[in-house]
Amino acid sequence: QIDYTSDDSLVMWGNGAAYLYGKGDITYKDINLTADYIRVKIDSSTIYSAGVYDSITEEWHGRPVFKQGEDSYESYEMSYNLQTKRAFVRHVVTEQGEGYIIADKTKIMDNGDMMMAGGKYTTCDDHDHPHFYLQITKGKLRPGKNVTSGPAYLVVGDVPLPIAVPFAFFPMTNTYSSGLIMP
Repeated sequence: QIDYTSDDSLVMWGNGAAYLYGKGDITYKDINLTADYIRVKIDSSTIYSAGVYDSITEEWHGRPVFKQGEDSYESYEMSYNLQTKRAFVRHVVTEQGEGYIIADKTKIMDNGDMMMAGGKYTTCDDHDHPHFYLQITKGKLRPGKNVTSGPAYLVVGDVPLPIAVPFAFFPMTNTYSSGLIMP
């Protein structure tokens, strides 16, 4: 059973598709999804949601916010399959530990792991245009546990620095520690 509401309108077609316009809200078991535009394909159990871009103010409104348990993800658009519990997300922002993960293309697996391409790890609060970040070409995020990445490099003020690492591992802990860890 899927519970849904919409502030503007709800359109259901005979081909098994339902469209929610204007602050749509869908709840399914422990999953909650809110967005300004939501399309539900009942036959294939897929949900597509997107924010609405206002060309006059040049801002996004009603971007999808996906919540499952304690995890929360904000993005520009996403597609989620209710049967396989997998999602494909464009421009996802999630807070992990003391930093933020921003990824251009992300696949969320059924166990919650996120496979990223074109990701950024930063502690800057400006998610749309961070002042400094570690550019991750590809990586894997295990929420609440760690981030593992392939080639990565440091970017400060939109200037890539010649500091690169072939492999990076960021543990996500709530305890404070300092010091040098020898390989």
